[in-house]
Amino acid sequence: MQVSPNVLSAIKLFVFAPLFLWLMLAPPAPWVRLLPIPLFLLFGLLDYLDGLIARHQERETPFGRVYDRLADYPVLFALVWLSVDVLPAGLLSLKVGLDVVLLGLFALGHGPAENRLRTAVNFLTLLMLMLLMLDVNSRFITGDSARALLILNVFVTALVILRNLGVLRKRFIADALSAGNLLCGFGSMWMAWYGRLDLSLLFLLLGAVFDGLDGAAARRFGSTRFGVLSDDIADAVNYGIAPGVAIVLQFRSSAGISVEGVAIGVAFIAFTIGRLVFFTLNKKSGDPEYFRGVPSTVGGIVVLSSAYLFRYQPALLGFMVGMACALMVAFDSRYRHLGRLLAAHRLVLVLAVLGGLLLFLFGTFGEQPLAIAAILVVALVYGFLPTVLNFREVWRARR
Repeated sequence: MQVSPNVLSAIKLFVFAPLFLWLMLAPPAPWVRLLPIPLFLLFGLLDYLDGLIARHQERETPFGRVYDRLADYPVLFALVWLSVDVLPAGLLSLKVGLDVVLLGLFALGHGPAENRLRTAVNFLTLLMLMLLMLDVNSRFITGDSARALLILNVFVTALVILRNLGVLRKRFIADALSAGNLLCGFGSMWMAWYGRLDLSLLFLLLGAVFDGLDGAAARRFGSTRFGVLSDDIADAVNYGIAPGVAIVLQFRSSAGISVEGVAIGVAFIAFTIGRLVFFTLNKKSGDPEYFRGVPSTVGGIVVLSSAYLFRYQPALLGFMVGMACALMVAFDSRYRHLGRLLAAHRLVLVLAVLGGLLLFLFGTFGEQPLAIAAILVVALVYGFLPTVLNFREVWRARR
């Protein structure tokens, strides 16, 4: 017996959406309060299944595709309506307006309404709005983080609209994704300014996703003459300047900004920019599958993770910053290009996404310091593994 994908869309529209809204508005009884979370996840699973079934059974129709997308909008409207008292109404209206425009363009045959990047960002945004409205007790779930994620969502949706209208040509896609990385860098600094180093690290990691995507887009669609420069500027801001600013702010006291903090922060920024310049100058002659020296992404992760974990041990924090700087200029060590590795091995990519999601959920609902410590350990293992392997080879050769 074959299930029509339109039936699944109807279940989303006429069963899940009203039930979700009722649960969000229901009295905060203990057994009711968190039920919207599994319902939302089931809604997302149904959304995935109806598209999968339509493609597998070759039953995709113009009406079915529009109907499927239309069935998602009641949940969007409900969450925006519930959020209007705690988030800027203008930003929420812009989010809804762009989504409606995107659906209209899709119905008229101007490109797809979704892609993997927008789907992921949109899912995270709606999840954040729902958790914020449910008053979930987590340092990640705040008005500031929801506002920042909304801005990122608006940016990605605007890019998709411009691409569907033909305004954004393929060779400009990589530059647009670099702009997303840059935007995340500013978001990281914004969060560091308010002392939210956990969210600052989260934005750095989101920027790393944009960084990986802009490289893939450049290889697939080509890039502009400005492409390499825009990528380097975004990397410098997200992986160098943002962690450097976080270090400066971390060392400040009631007397103001300290000289030590400025010196360490500026030194890290200088090392990061130097590492990026070296990479750019040696890009054509180097092996595209490997980096020489640890990528600046890992250096930024080490610094921001350490700033969170060792914020009350300035000497240890300074040591970790020095370690990150040393790893970035260890040009004799070769590091595997993780973006290319993930792109070439689908199973590894799926496992990495699932691992990242589990780590995010553990940090959100469990022990946040342990989650950030795990991120730091992974970064350090990646940073030191080539050196350890080189040492082992030299040791074996001498024996």
